[in-house]
Amino acid sequence: MSQPQPLEEVMQRIRRNLDRRQGGTAQRPITPPWNAPKGSKSVSENTGGLLHAELQACDLSPLRSEIEGALAGHRLVGQINPRGPGIQNQAIQFVKRVMLRTLTWYTRPLHYFQGAVIRALQQIAVTLQHHDDALRRVAQELTSQAVRMEQRSEHAAKQGTTVASVLAGASQRVSSLNDKVNELALRTATLEAQTTALGEIGAAVRALVGESGLENLKDRLHQEIVKLVASDRDSREQNLNQTLLPYSSHLARNTEEIHWLRAELARIGNDLRETKLESRTRDRDLRRFYYDLEIGAATEPEKREIPPIPPMFPAGTKSDSTFDYFVFEERYRGDEALISARQKEYLELFRGRENILDVGCGRGEFLALLREHGISGKGVELGLDQYLLCREKNLDVVQQDLFAYLESVPDESLGGLFSAQVIEHLSASDQLRFVSLAHQKTSPGSPVIFETINAQCVFAVMRNFFVDPTHVRPVHPETLKFAMECLKFHDVELRFSSPMVERQIPPLQLNVETPQLVEFNRSIAQLNELIYGCMDYAAIGWR
Repeated sequence: MSQPQPLEEVMQRIRRNLDRRQGGTAQRPITPPWNAPKGSKSVSENTGGLLHAELQACDLSPLRSEIEGALAGHRLVGQINPRGPGIQNQAIQFVKRVMLRTLTWYTRPLHYFQGAVIRALQQIAVTLQHHDDALRRVAQELTSQAVRMEQRSEHAAKQGTTVASVLAGASQRVSSLNDKVNELALRTATLEAQTTALGEIGAAVRALVGESGLENLKDRLHQEIVKLVASDRDSREQNLNQTLLPYSSHLARNTEEIHWLRAELARIGNDLRETKLESRTRDRDLRRFYYDLEIGAATEPEKREIPPIPPMFPAGTKSDSTFDYFVFEERYRGDEALISARQKEYLELFRGRENILDVGCGRGEFLALLREHGISGKGVELGLDQYLLCREKNLDVVQQDLFAYLESVPDESLGGLFSAQVIEHLSASDQLRFVSLAHQKTSPGSPVIFETINAQCVFAVMRNFFVDPTHVRPVHPETLKFAMECLKFHDVELRFSSPMVERQIPPLQLNVETPQLVEFNRSIAQLNELIYGCMDYAAIGWR
């Protein structure tokens, strides 16, 4: 068993080593950090009179070495050295253990004390290292501050030189401006003399010519000036137009291409929507087929009758004795010439065709247009007064209910069908039945037109629809278009007519166009379209 070193001896050795290390360590200045500007020196060399003391680096390696030695000796306190086999060695080991147990009361406090001293020295070493690191950082910061101060002083010196040169140049410019001022003063004096001379000449001319001649001379001069200005403006505009001509054509081509691309995108979007709709329809039909197979109906499933939809606004009139519809139509429908002018735009769709049926022909305006253009047509009208008026005009008209007449007509026998302001007199189920019969009775490739009140226009609904007590249900344009497409009418389009332009709210006009003004006028346009838009529309499809 090794003897532990006395604490006083260990502390004396540590002090001797520290004194030897500190005495042999030369004081050296802190070198600049790695990121200092090139050419910068140590703190004491670079700062001049700003830093009078040099910071010394503290070498803590001797202290750490002594602490490690003390730790090694401390670990050996109370340890028993191993020995070889044999009875003698075993007896010696036994005696050592007995002595260790006997002297525990003495060695244990020494062991605790030495451990506490070593831990205190370790904490002192850590604290000194932290202080050393902090001093190094302070030295580096002082070095960088000194370098920046030197750079700023150099920059200030350069700026002083620049300011001096600028002041010299400014003084030169001031002297040149003084020369120019003197020259302008001489010119001003010359011009004043010339103005005086011109005034004298003008007075002489005025005395010779007289006031009237002078006014004529002024007028001629003014006319010549106007001509010169107009000629110069025209020439400039011509040159500008010639310059912008290639760009205008290029812009026009780009605009046409943009319109074409927009139309193509709209067409592709419509095709995609139609394809998706067809796919979902086929899925629906497939589900129905599987359902019919499940319930045992392998053949064609029987059609389920949909109960008729009651009218939205049922009419309470029973006969013409209580409500003279002929007089009412004469007052509120409009003059026959006006209606003929409106319906004339549909003639182009029926040119070259025969056996056109006008359902609900009324006073026969469209039948008369067909006859004038050599197109054969026939009308169906339930009202007695309207039927008699058509007969008086020698028009081919029958008095019968439209459904009864259409049921009596052979399928695919009509060359076209036209119906103006009739479908709104029917309930929803009868409206769908009317569209279905129109598809059934017309021949392939024939045009079918349903004209009615525009349900999207507030004024048209509130005035034109509700003014007639025989109106039952308005038809939304998209609804009628969809109903015709479901029955396989192709190229179905909506054509709007009779806009209420005279009632529309005019846009706001200001001297300056702002984004708020543009947005306000856009909202006014949308409001006009909603309230005072087109009063009528026609759903046009091809069988």
